[in-house]
Amino acid sequence: MASFDEVIPPGKAGTIKASVHTANYKGAIGKSVTVTHDDTSQGPITLSVMAKIVGSVEVMPYPALQIARHRRGFETPALLLVRKDASEDGALAFSGLTASSPWLKVSSRKVTGDEPPVEGIPAAQAGDIVISVQAVDPPTGTHAETLTFKTGLKREPQVMIPVTVIAQPAVSLNNNDLILTPTAAAPNGATGQVLASLRDDVDPKTVAVTSDTPGFKVRIEPPGEAAFRVIVDWERTGKTPPSETVIHIKVGNETTDLRVRVNLLAAATGKAS
Repeated sequence: MASFDEVIPPGKAGTIKASVHTANYKGAIGKSVTVTHDDTSQGPITLSVMAKIVGSVEVMPYPALQIARHRRGFETPALLLVRKDASEDGALAFSGLTASSPWLKVSSRKVTGDEPPVEGIPAAQAGDIVISVQAVDPPTGTHAETLTFKTGLKREPQVMIPVTVIAQPAVSLNNNDLILTPTAAAPNGATGQVLASLRDDVDPKTVAVTSDTPGFKVRIEPPGEAAFRVIVDWERTGKTPPSETVIHIKVGNETTDLRVRVNLLAAATGKAS
């Protein structure tokens, strides 16, 4: 943000004040301010602002965290190491560790002696804080969460750490909607398919598929594989054949739905709409 004297008499000096927001920044940063004016002898003037942002603590290995489900699910906690910056006065008084979501479980412990590197964090020393973060049954999707804690130090009395949690569904489909289109040669039936893949911690043998509506048959090919096709067959039955259904692909307690619709106009005329 900048403020400035809008009118400067010839031969006089003006003042430009610029401020830089440094929250969540660490290390060297550079910003620029462009000054436009009505002096035709020169173009716009660029002013550079350089700064080195020094916080109260270092968060290692990075001041941010990404948690994703691996083969062991979310059972293994992610770790962060907090250490007081050498240039900060006073003692680190770590407290008030909280997470922005109730399913993001956090805990901390104070290091009492030298410890070797473990689980992605560097070697610890006495006075450091180790934070443990675990996602417990997070909702499916990508979530932007935060951790906050107090330091008891002057420059950064409170620290906020961004946490990205990626919870993939058990089954991913390349399309969650399928349209079946009969042809003139076969107006009483149609077949379609979508591609599916399983999360790497899922046993392919546990996959089960069902249809809500008679007249739609569903199968997977090849069965027992982590990547497969969900194939849906429709057959005309009765004077008012069903035109829609939902296919449920179930793995354990998780279900992914595939919505299926038949283009009945094509079934009646032999033309796609």
